[in-house]
Amino acid sequence: MSVFLIQTNGREISEDAKPEYIRGAMGPTFVDEPLRHHRYFNANPYWKREGYERRDAWETATGGDTALLYCSSSVNDHPTCLSHILPIENKQIDSKGALLEFETSIEIKPKINYQDIQRLVDQGEFSEKMSYCGQQGFNFTQVAPSDLDKVNDLTTQV
Repeated sequence: MSVFLIQTNGREISEDAKPEYIRGAMGPTFVDEPLRHHRYFNANPYWKREGYERRDAWETATGGDTALLYCSSSVNDHPTCLSHILPIENKQIDSKGALLEFETSIEIKPKINYQDIQRLVDQGEFSEKMSYCGQQGFNFTQVAPSDLDKVNDLTTQV
């Protein structure tokens, strides 16, 4: 099983995204995609970009894998934290873009805030890629399975 990290925000898709993304999204906000609609979409050609090893992650992800959801400061209900575990049910890549479909999201408590994530990276308890949380331009990468283990050690699932 592979583990992935998704970063999302609370902004309105229709006001903040390119037309090709708007056509493939359900919204109304970016965070609604994984939490309300149980999906995560990255339009063509953006999913193919190499930054943060995004393309490799999209090509690797498959049903049965798991994603961790990091919410940026613009997410009112869960700002600047790891908030949910997202079991991946299916992946589809086509001419519109790349799509992950999730089983029901699993809320974690307590949330793991930005400062704690960075501290755990510095202490070697999270992989280096977990430091991508909060970085502008980051949205999707593969992380170590031990990152999910650490999240499970620190939290309970609701």
